Amino acid sequence: MKLDLTDPLFLKAIPVLKELESHGYEAYFVGGCVRDSLLNKGISDIDIATSAFPEEVQSIFPKHFDVGLEHGTVVVLFHGESYEITTFRTESTYSDYRRPDQVSFVRDLVEDTKRRDFTINAMALDARGVLFDYHDGLKDLEDQKIRAVGQAHDRFQEDALRMMRAIRFASQLGFELESQTYIAIQALSKNLAYISIERIRIEFEKTMLGRHFNCCLPLIKESHLLDHFPLYNGQRYCLGMDALANEISDLKDYSIVQAWAFLLRGMELSESSDRQNLLKKWTLSNQRINQIQEYYQLIVNVENGAIQPIDLYSFSSQSIELLEDYLIAKEQKSLAALIRDHFDSLAIHDRKELALNGSDIMQILDMHHGGPLIGQILDYLETQVIKNNLRNDRLILEKAVQDYSKSYNDS
Repeated sequence: MKLDLTDPLFLKAIPVLKELESHGYEAYFVGGCVRDSLLNKGISDIDIATSAFPEEVQSIFPKHFDVGLEHGTVVVLFHGESYEITTFRTESTYSDYRRPDQVSFVRDLVEDTKRRDFTINAMALDARGVLFDYHDGLKDLEDQKIRAVGQAHDRFQEDALRMMRAIRFASQLGFELESQTYIAIQALSKNLAYISIERIRIEFEKTMLGRHFNCCLPLIKESHLLDHFPLYNGQRYCLGMDALANEISDLKDYSIVQAWAFLLRGMELSESSDRQNLLKKWTLSNQRINQIQEYYQLIVNVENGAIQPIDLYSFSSQSIELLEDYLIAKEQKSLAALIRDHFDSLAIHDRKELALNGSDIMQILDMHHGGPLIGQILDYLETQVIKNNLRNDRLILEKAVQDYSKSYNDS
């Protein structure tokens, strides 16, 4: 089979393959770019495999970075672009269920494909678009099957993260898991405990964002992988994912912030501290945790009818936009418009937007040291501006500070 390599990323990278070929080596596009091209989907990146050993790749491309040399990967700069070029290899045992104990470089493409995870990811294309498929990956694409290369038990015993990847591809592509592949996942799910939470999270987040998440939900629940997620048992996560599936059923698009918030709602984690602890266990950044917590609280407020301007104060415009899109998708356009109007009507959305700050207040009151009075005045100004009792104007706020101070001293 031969493909027309018309994608701009392929066209830019073909000279890299030809450069390797001109020195007597084989070179191919491999992995996801081949799979997605066969599915007529746009490709997002390029992976190149070659019979050239790392030192040979280095000699061909003087501009390079040795970022994964022990695994045969060299990042080369060619015509202003960077490409990861990996030598064909075979792998030994996997003592840690994630990385091979030893890598051996080979010259044979067939041997290299035997170490890959799934048949749909084990195909290769040369510079002329000729397809090399030694494991019936094309047929599995046509049958919409996710099948492990060789013996599924061996592939998952080597790298336990592949089990999460299988579920992730089912969610992204809408494919079924081939029976022996799924049976092996169920049998070896306990090995997920050997994988870092950060790597599991990356696959789990991609799974939650998959276009076919709802369809693959039974696979996730019955795989037993959930039992090895942080803090809570699989049943709690099942409840969360049911809620997530229900919330996204009408959405064409949603963010990872929304996905986590919907999941947490379904898990019935109503206490902020419980949500915080779980998200930290998932190794999320503080910024991401704050975004999720904020959106979670926003949807709770709206469900409870707290949608007046003052109720929306302190929420970010990003959270409001996410909520607005969500409500529109759920055919609640009037509520979305009302929330948008209330939010836009706020004179300020954060204390930092006040026309005066603490230093200004100290100067107005001729204070040389701060104290609780400064905070009290800022609280007062903030509340009055939000309620539209005071305009956020420096001169107006200066007078308000003086009046407040006088009243404070008189009392």
